[in-house]
Amino acid sequence: VCVGQCALLEVGHCTGITDVSALGGVHTLNLFGCTGITDVSALGTVHTLNLYGCTGITDVSALGAVYTLNLGRCTGITDVSALGAVHTLDLSDCPKITDVSAL
Repeated sequence: VCVGQCALLEVGHCTGITDVSALGGVHTLNLFGCTGITDVSALGTVHTLNLYGCTGITDVSALGAVYTLNLGRCTGITDVSALGAVHTLDLSDCPKITDVSAL
């Protein structure tokens, strides 16, 4: 198992996953629909990160160095001011985000 050092890791809709701290070394990480995840602070070095539908996430301030970031339907996020350097950013269906001026 290549956990933490894979080029690509897809674990979508695994609602039992809560700890992703060992996955910061993955290049492309798909965690879509993993609603048990709340802390993504260790994922700031991932190149391409898909967190679509991870409704437990509220703080994305550590993800400013991610190149491609999908936060669609991450309904707990309110502040995206730290994401100004993200090259490709999806914030669709994030109703609590009201200020995108820093992007």
